[in-house]
Amino acid sequence: MKPDNERPIVLQPPGYRERTWFYPWAGLFLGLGLGFLVGHPLSMVVHNIHTHIYEGAPLDITGALAHSFHIHMWPMIALFSLFGGVVWMVIGFIFQRLRDQRLRLDGLHQEFELQVAALRHHYKNLAIGIHGFSTRIKRKLDNLDEQFRQCARENCPTYKGFHQEFQALGQNAGILEDAAQRLSHVLRQELLFLKALTSDSMTCEPLDFYPVLIHAVNDLIGLRFRDKKVTVELNGRPLEDCRDTLVFPFEPYTMEVILQNIIGNAMNYGEVIHIGVKDGGNRVRVEVQDNGPGMEVEKLRQSLLLPADRRQAESSHLGLKVSLHLLEKCGGRLSAWSKPGAGALFIIEVPKQPLVAY
Repeated sequence: MKPDNERPIVLQPPGYRERTWFYPWAGLFLGLGLGFLVGHPLSMVVHNIHTHIYEGAPLDITGALAHSFHIHMWPMIALFSLFGGVVWMVIGFIFQRLRDQRLRLDGLHQEFELQVAALRHHYKNLAIGIHGFSTRIKRKLDNLDEQFRQCARENCPTYKGFHQEFQALGQNAGILEDAAQRLSHVLRQELLFLKALTSDSMTCEPLDFYPVLIHAVNDLIGLRFRDKKVTVELNGRPLEDCRDTLVFPFEPYTMEVILQNIIGNAMNYGEVIHIGVKDGGNRVRVEVQDNGPGMEVEKLRQSLLLPADRRQAESSHLGLKVSLHLLEKCGGRLSAWSKPGAGALFIIEVPKQPLVAY
C-alpha cells in the first residue's frame, strides 16, 4: 500500500517541440560580432596588402588591424556590423524554417508511432481471445475424436461425458463469435479513434463514466486475461455490485483506450486489482492499484521522456505513451507510485469540463 507521506510521480510524454524563435536573433548578434571583429579588420588587412602590391606601401598587417578599430573608423565598422547582422539573421531564419520542418516531420513520425501502438493495443485483446478460444476448440475436437475412437472400439463413454464436451465446445464457439463481432465493432470505431489521435480537439458528450469503466474491465477479463485468476474491486466492492453513477463530458472510445491500457498493465503484474473513482469537483480521479512486484517509477519516468530512437525496444511502454498522449489532449494527467515488492498505483486525472483547445 502507498504510504500517506509519499506523493505519486507525475508521468509526462516526451517533449516533441523545440524552441526555434531565437535562431534569427542569434544570427543577428553573431553577424554583428563577426562584422565588428572579423569583417572590417579583414577588409583593412586586404586593403593594406593591395596597396603594398600595387603602390609599394609598407606591409603592416598589425598596424592595419589596429587601425581598423580606431575611433574615426566607426562608420565603416557600423556598416560592416550591420551587413553581417542582416546576412546572418537571414541565415538564422533559414535555419529556423529548416529546423521547424524537421520538428514537424518528427512530430508526424511520433503521431504515426502512437497510432500504430494504439492499433496494436486495441487488437491485442481481441487477437489473444480469438487465439485462446480457437486453441480450446481444437482441444475439445481432439477429445471428441478420441472418444469417438473409443466408441469404435466398443468402449463408449457415457452420454454425460459427450454432453459436457459438446456444451463446452458450444460455449467456446459462442465466445469466439462474440469476439469476432467485437472486432467488427472496433474496426468501425477505429476511424473515430484515429481522428481523436491526430486532431487538436476531442468531441466530448455527457456520459455515465461507470459503464465505460466496467466494460473496459470486463473486456480485459473476458478476452485477454480469461485464463488468469484476477480479482477486481471497484470502490471497495466487487465489480458486479457497483451501482454508482458519475456523469460528465468525455469521449468514450478514447477513455476506454486509456482505462484498458492502465488496468491491463495492472492485470499483467498482479492478481488483485483495486480501482477507486473519486469526484474531485472539477476533476475525476481514477486510482488503479495492483499487488504485483512493483517497479522503479523514476526509471519509468525517465524512459518515457526519452525520444523513440533512444529507448530500448523491450521497454518502450507504448501503451503508457498512448495514454499520456490522449490525456494530454483532454487536459488530464497520469501519476504513478510504486516500490519494489509493494505493487504499483497509477492515478488517472481527467477534467470534468472539456478544454476548448489542446
